[in-house]
This record gives sequence, structure tokens and C-alpha cells, in this order.
Amino acid sequence: MKKTFIYSIISSFITISIISCSTISEVTTEQYEVNYLDEYVIYNDTIFPGSKIGGLSGITYHSKKDSYYFVCDDAHKPRYYEGTISLHNNKINNLKINKLTEIKDTNQLFLKNTIIDLEAIRIFEENKLIFTSEGSIKEDYNPSVFITDSLGNYLENIKLPSYFLVNKNSENTPRHNGVFEGLAPDISNSGYWISMELPLELDGKEPTFQSSGAPVRITHFDINTRKTDFQFTYPLDKLTKDPKEKFGVNGVTDLLQLSKNKFIIIERGYAAGYGTQGNTVRLYLADLKNATNTLGFDKLKNQKYQVAKKQLLFDFESVRSKLTNHIVDNIEGITLGPILSNGNQSLILIADNNFSPVSKQINQLILLELIKKN
Repeated sequence: MKKTFIYSIISSFITISIISCSTISEVTTEQYEVNYLDEYVIYNDTIFPGSKIGGLSGITYHSKKDSYYFVCDDAHKPRYYEGTISLHNNKINNLKINKLTEIKDTNQLFLKNTIIDLEAIRIFEENKLIFTSEGSIKEDYNPSVFITDSLGNYLENIKLPSYFLVNKNSENTPRHNGVFEGLAPDISNSGYWISMELPLELDGKEPTFQSSGAPVRITHFDINTRKTDFQFTYPLDKLTKDPKEKFGVNGVTDLLQLSKNKFIIIERGYAAGYGTQGNTVRLYLADLKNATNTLGFDKLKNQKYQVAKKQLLFDFESVRSKLTNHIVDNIEGITLGPILSNGNQSLILIADNNFSPVSKQINQLILLELIKKN
């Protein structure tokens, strides 16, 4: 019998009411568990002529079509793929890529004014998709959150606070390659959550092996007003491994909202000098119940605010020995998949191989099982 890897989270909330000078306590307990189920590696990188299957930085499940969208972060040819994933006996039986769609702009105004570095993809409406792009801060191209139709035609851009943009008049600015990585619909279908990978320049330092660094901003926008209306901050871990070379990073790569105050957050770390074993990936359960709305804060440094609380939900180190070549790869995307045969919720994660050779990185799909207990 295979050993399963289970991480449990128990969060208790106590509401106190005073009636006729007596105190009554009501306790609600939520418990989540995550099991590792399977891995699937996409080795065929020439499924479409002229299009290499790689750089898969985001994934989302279209339940009505029983299909998946995979976004590719090739800035020279921004595109996404549509495909199917066959699950059988809690395993990934097969993956088939059926369609490639390029991002297009008939007026060319949007594409001319930015570099599209796609990081996340979600369903916006029945025939629309929404994306995040990191742009290129060092080349003065703004990050963006934008909407297309089902054919990839650009429709509109979401207006963002100035501190997320390359703005010469703004005191605070984003870090290059550390902007919008995560995107998740809210549970009320009224908007979306957008997560930064790293702190803004004046929000604080990046995490290091010695220090956890500053929190990252996770921002909500309303689909009716097309405006941002709330923001909480999430505290990053410090680097798990001490880089043997100059580069090391740890940041948020994607998220899902589970309930009003609960989120799954992916933290992906990398330390140079460890070859294929340089990545560390963890899933955390974040609770924003008492978090401060920091949307109006131009900078976080020297401000008083409450960050979201976090607890470890799943550590990929626990299953490294079960993965191809013991690689925990560059996991950047997560989606709620179909309900499994046992009635539990599936989670499917995707790793971005950075278009590297198979000997260095892999297009890795991970199947997990999410169990909620009350």
C-alpha cells in the first residue's frame, strides 16, 4: 500500500456575543488536507509547427467544456493552448493539446505599447479570457491585466494603481520580473484577485536565505466597475536553500480562493548552484480575516498594517523522491480541476520549464487532492 502524504490545517474562529450579561461562544472549525496523487511530464515540444511547448506558466480548467487552458510566457509570441487531461483512478492518464491561440490586437495599440510576458490565465466570461502579464520593468513596459475574446483578440486592459506601473511620477515601483504572477476568480464571481511575485521596491526587501523580506500585495478588482477595491498583504518565507551562486528568489506564483477569507498560495523558491534540485515549492493556506486593506498605501515600508496569516498546507519536498529525476520543477500555475471519483476536489499544477532541455527542466503536471472537513 502506498504511503500518502497529508498535511492538515486547522483554523478556529471564535465569535463572542453578549446576551443578558452572559457570554456565548460559537466555534467554527475548517480543516483542509492535501494528498499527492500523480505526476505527468509533457515531453513532446513540437506538437504544433513553429511552436515549442514550453514556458507553461499558468493553467485553468473550463468545467463546462471539460478542457484546460495553458498560458505560455514566450514574450516574442504570446499564446495559449487548449487541451484535455484524462484522469483515471486518481492518475493522469493522458494529456492532449488540441489548439494554439496567439494574442492579437487588431488596432495594435496595446501590443505596441507593451511587452506581453504572460503568467496567468482564467476564464472571464463564457467566451472571454483574462490574463496577467509582467511586462518588462527594466525596459519601461508596464505589467498588465487584460481581457481577450475566445479567439485571442485583445478587448480591454484593467486600470491598476500607479505603484504597479512604470511611472516616473510614482514614488514606488515594481521590481523587474517580480510583478503579476497569480490570478484567481473570487468565490462570489464578482471579481478577480491579482498577486505580485515580489514586494514593490519601497514596500521592502526581497527574501534572502537570512531574511523573509517584505510582504507582497494581493489585489482585488470588481468586474462591474473595472476598479480595484481591496488589497491584502501576504508574508513571504525566506529562501530555504542558500544560493551557491549569485541568484536566489522566493515569491508567490499563483493562488486560489477557497472561501471568503481562505486562499491557497503557491510559494516557489529557487537557489542557484543546485542543478535540477534548486527549486522549493510549498502550498500555504492564507487567512485574510484580520488583514489590513493596504490598497491606499503608496508604500508599505514604515507603515502599520496586519498581514494575512499563513499555515503550511503542503511541501513538495515530501514527494520529491516520487517525481521524475527527483525534480520539483518551477511550479507557477494551479487550478481547481474536476471532482474526483471519490468526491474530493482535484488540484492540477503546472511547471514552467523556461524552454530548457529536458535534462535541466521539465513540463511537469502535478495532480493533488484537496479535502475539506468541517
